[in-house]
Amino acid sequence: MPDTENKKGIGKHGIRIPKPNAAASDDALRDESTQYGDEVEAPIRLRKRTDARVPIMRSRQSAPGEEKPAATPELPKVAPKRKKKPRKKRRTYRSLFDMMSATGSDGLFRPIHVFGREIRFWPLIVAAAIAILAVGVMLNNSNLSVTEDTVTVVGLPRDMEGYRIVVLTDMNAKRFGDQQSLLLRTLSGLKYDAIFCLGDMVGKSGNAQPFWEFLEGLKNPDKVYFICGDSDPGPYVKTARATEGVLSQLILEDWILGAIERGAHYVDAPVRIPVKDSVLWLSPATMLNLEASSTLEAWQEQTEQEEDGVRSGINEDYVNLPVTTYRKKLAQQMYDSQRAMNASDIHISLAHEPPTEDYLYTSQDHDAQDGRFLASPELLLAGHYCGGVWRMPALGAIYVPDETLPRGGWFPGDDKVSGLSAVGGMQVYIARGLSTNGAVPLMPFRLFNPPEICVLTLTSTLPENMLEAG
Repeated sequence: MPDTENKKGIGKHGIRIPKPNAAASDDALRDESTQYGDEVEAPIRLRKRTDARVPIMRSRQSAPGEEKPAATPELPKVAPKRKKKPRKKRRTYRSLFDMMSATGSDGLFRPIHVFGREIRFWPLIVAAAIAILAVGVMLNNSNLSVTEDTVTVVGLPRDMEGYRIVVLTDMNAKRFGDQQSLLLRTLSGLKYDAIFCLGDMVGKSGNAQPFWEFLEGLKNPDKVYFICGDSDPGPYVKTARATEGVLSQLILEDWILGAIERGAHYVDAPVRIPVKDSVLWLSPATMLNLEASSTLEAWQEQTEQEEDGVRSGINEDYVNLPVTTYRKKLAQQMYDSQRAMNASDIHISLAHEPPTEDYLYTSQDHDAQDGRFLASPELLLAGHYCGGVWRMPALGAIYVPDETLPRGGWFPGDDKVSGLSAVGGMQVYIARGLSTNGAVPLMPFRLFNPPEICVLTLTSTLPENMLEAG
């Protein structure tokens, strides 16, 4: 039975089963996948199972004299599976409305309860209120209001009946439209005879361009009379200019000289203004209590001493002499004006900061006939307070920088910070101005207090309320 013997070692699939021997025992360690030829020829499912379960078999070294076993083919290395990274949570984007509306438990704000009612949209309401307030403040500071008042002056000459004065103060380099177009357009619609600027038209910034633009846009800049304020540069430069020219060109600040070049009049001494056959005098309030003759003598003496010092080579006298000489000139103008004033003339004094009542009462006690002091003014104009800058409805001004007022300037009352009042026989008008107060930097804008242009009409007629029977 040769065929039967030959077929004994043949398996089901026709593969010869090797006899058990040393080599066969080693072959038993082989993976069953080797029976199908190369790894690449094995079924896919078998490959996956083999990769996962069967370790790679390597041939061991034979002992001396031992038959070296056949090398077991090494399976290809399989890269380990990478761990899957956890998926990032999708970022949920919410609109500003969702975040600010306080409508959910995960919102930036939680709903509030007022009188038992839940209010979900209160952050939006607050934001809208702030936006409306900001727009209102911006419009409030950009618009101009015109305030017209009548000032009764006893003994006013007939030539000056109805004389109209525009009062501007505290511009502080602020612009109202391009090239001051809004301010100029408003003034063009008003009838006036003179414009009085009461200081701080330039302010701490030293930017004179807005003030110059205002003068350049006027048809009659020669009707403008101005003084220096507490925040304005100067009025004198620290060192006199080494140029040729009149004395004022050597020592006055550039912003003042620029205004004079554009036609305005700088009032640092009494100025005589003819009004038909009558005379209106303007003076700085700082000269009201100066004794004319003694002041002139003092500056004359000081000038002579410094002239001697210059000739002796004293540098300090050389630096101070131009200002001293200019002050002597102002004292001379005051002395001459005091002697030229008549009882029928009208005297208006200009101040930036409102003088104290004691100062004004003192100026009224002087005898105009003794030739020592300027005649007491019928009207004093001032600014500086800016109407309190911040005002509250029903309360008025919150604060003005004047420690002489009650409560140190807090809640001073409207009669103390703006409008017309009387101190003895003198009338005082305080204008609210155009901008803010440089002495109060914490109030950088006006609140419930629009910029103001004042128009005062002089008359000799008593107000109707004074004529009413008691």
